Amino acid sequence: MGWVDTTRLTFLMRLRDRSDRISWDVFHERYGELIYRYARAYGASPEDAEDVVQEVELYLLKALDGFEYDAQKGRFRAYLRTAVVHVMGREATLQARRLGALLDPRKFDYVTAQKQADEDRQWDHEWRMHCLRNALRGLAGEFEAPTIQAFQLYVISGRPAAEVAATLAVGEATVYQAKSRILKALRARLGQLDPLGDV
Repeated sequence: MGWVDTTRLTFLMRLRDRSDRISWDVFHERYGELIYRYARAYGASPEDAEDVVQEVELYLLKALDGFEYDAQKGRFRAYLRTAVVHVMGREATLQARRLGALLDPRKFDYVTAQKQADEDRQWDHEWRMHCLRNALRGLAGEFEAPTIQAFQLYVISGRPAAEVAATLAVGEATVYQAKSRILKALRARLGQLDPLGDV
């Protein structure tokens, strides 16, 4: 199953089947790092952030029972953020400890959730980086490894071009060229992988 397959809306529908281990493995592969990074950004230890990832998956496993995705109703990214926030704050109230209780998709307030997601700069940043990492994985076979590595170090990690060039034993022009070539390919791939800005 490739990365493009996981972006299809039917992927979300498959998650309703609790016995579909493959789809849940793909979900973890695709969203685990996003959830982990968001939790870490808010001060969770590496161990606690890993727990958040697992608990969000358990939370959604129950909450997505009967889930019917409707892009007109709201974005999945807002729904996912709410799941993460509820899991991170689950100790605050007894109600929040009941898995799925606050995330019933049939009663979920997508308008409020979308507004909160839009105003959450950290979530927006992590979501954009999540989409970028997914798209970059899809380009792995189209570029040589040093080109991908230069892009990751320079663009994603934000290291100075001179430092990246020295690390990879290439000229700075090579680093700039890697950025240009990969950004061009990424623009096209991001449109293919995430047309709704959702999955």
